[in-house]
Amino acid sequence: MIGILPKTYADYVIKGWTRCEKSKTDINSNMCFFNISAFDLNTLLNENKDLVLHSEHVIHGISEYMDSFISVMLVNKDGYIIKEKKNNENYPLLNSSVNLPVGGRFTERFNGNTAMSTSIIENKPICLSGDEHYCKVYYDYSTLSAPIYINGEMVGTLSAIGFKENVNLHSLGMIAAASKAISIEYEADKLNKQIVTKNKCESAIVETLTDGVLTVDKDGFVTFMNQVGAEILCVDKESSIGKHISDVVDFKPVILDVLKTGKGYIDKEFLLTKRTGEKIHFIKTAVPIKDENGNIITVVDTFRKIKRVNKLFNELNGAYANFCFEDIIGSSIKIQDCISKAKVAARSMSNVLITGESGTGKELIAQSIHSYSDRKNQPFVSINCGAIPRELLESELFGYEPGSFTGASNKGRMGKFELADGGTIFLDEIGEMPIDMQVKLLRVIQDRKLTRIGGNHVFDLDVRIIAATNKDLFEQCKNGGFREDLYYRINVLHVALPPLRDRKDDISELIQHFMNKLSLKLNKEILDISPGAMNKIMNYNWPGNIRELENTVERAVNLCSGHIIGEEDIYIENLHKEIKDLSLKENVEHKNTDIISESDIEPLEVIEKRAIERALNISGGNITTTASLLRVTRNTIYNKMKKYNLVEL
Repeated sequence: MIGILPKTYADYVIKGWTRCEKSKTDINSNMCFFNISAFDLNTLLNENKDLVLHSEHVIHGISEYMDSFISVMLVNKDGYIIKEKKNNENYPLLNSSVNLPVGGRFTERFNGNTAMSTSIIENKPICLSGDEHYCKVYYDYSTLSAPIYINGEMVGTLSAIGFKENVNLHSLGMIAAASKAISIEYEADKLNKQIVTKNKCESAIVETLTDGVLTVDKDGFVTFMNQVGAEILCVDKESSIGKHISDVVDFKPVILDVLKTGKGYIDKEFLLTKRTGEKIHFIKTAVPIKDENGNIITVVDTFRKIKRVNKLFNELNGAYANFCFEDIIGSSIKIQDCISKAKVAARSMSNVLITGESGTGKELIAQSIHSYSDRKNQPFVSINCGAIPRELLESELFGYEPGSFTGASNKGRMGKFELADGGTIFLDEIGEMPIDMQVKLLRVIQDRKLTRIGGNHVFDLDVRIIAATNKDLFEQCKNGGFREDLYYRINVLHVALPPLRDRKDDISELIQHFMNKLSLKLNKEILDISPGAMNKIMNYNWPGNIRELENTVERAVNLCSGHIIGEEDIYIENLHKEIKDLSLKENVEHKNTDIISESDIEPLEVIEKRAIERALNISGGNITTTASLLRVTRNTIYNKMKKYNLVEL
């Protein structure tokens, strides 16, 4: 049949007929579409819903204004009809064989070449009229189709069918223009959705930030603000948008200086005063955004309260309480009474003075008071007043401004009081504080305000003060070593820690705790302590208190070769020092004479007996300790005691 085609037929018509003959398409076929199942139809429509949505009004408009069309339809790239609009006037005249429902498919195998299938294959607008169609059922009609492109890729066609005498090239131009309009609208909507999604994503990211964020335009009007920023500034987020920044906040907005100078800053500290007199302490970063001509178009301002910065700094530097009352070991009446008083102090906002000998656990009590108080989630900042050089103590406590003294950082520094704002500051060894510093500390405690060295800003403070000392401050006040007015300021509530010698009932419990902790730390399995070792420990007064006891137990755990700490593993340094000092004293007494006569020389047995007696007295009659002190065996001691008729104590 191709051999008798006139030469006037377009090339795409001839190629279409060739494909039909190759596919053995029936030229007389009345089966003009291939339909799909209901399930597949729902899937098809769902996959192409966006394309249908943006084509509906175009299809409706063409159907209304182009009377020459019997039906206008949207066809996907696989030839399936996904949207169709019939002309009500022409529809009754439509041959039932070309009644094309949604879900029908144009395929050359079943309904020959049409503009719909040819346009998809040729990738261009196509109009087939009358006998240009392979199947005779289309000889009375013209079919028109133009591709729809999204981002350069064909996604379907806008197609139409009409009686051939009513369709011309102008009709194809209309279809091509309409398909272009669909492409433009679809891409514009897709881009808009991408922008909306991007903006939502960016807004969500900004809203998750813990910093406040706002932007202003070149004239100072707020264009964006996140919820955190609104909460920090105590303003309503929604009503702030569109207002001038001066009308949003009740202090002079420093961001206006950026608009004026064109210069931003990073992590700059600001202390701003509201009209009410309330002060806001910020760390801010402002970045001006400029166009290609260097003109500011917006300023992005991020800010956070200094308290949050301090909290993060303190957490990173360990400025928080590690202990609570449950960590205090001991069941004796004295320590339990001490804990009860400390708990009363924890529920109060008043200043606390903790006294006790070195090694009794004053910081443990201080941390426990903080952990038990309403400030437990706020900083706990500790400073040893006796460990910092006199000339640096003021800057450590109160901070300083940039370049305020030789060696000062060019960025300045916050002091411990500022870092503790909202929480607790622990002034350990306060009795070592110089008198001139005591005056400045008293002023801060009274006013609850401070000024950094070299600065003019006055910072409000909300700090709980806990002080500790191993000295008798009242006695120091009498001697002029400590200010009496400061003493009464810090000694509102008093917690006195008992020395270990006054709470020996707790020693067994403390030893067990230290053995468990140190066994784990030193990777050893120490299960118990022998009665002899415990007796040696209990007969000692422990002037170094709990710290000395822990040190002794740690040494014993290291020396112990088995699972039970023995008497030989207990080495008490102060006890050995006492014996050594006593021996030196006696040696000196014996050497105080210039002339040595025979009567001055004592028999060896007398010296030996006296040495054993002395060692027995010092050790409390403990044979093992006596042997250790004299560097002999236990059997030797027993034999010598029998020899010299010495009775066990």
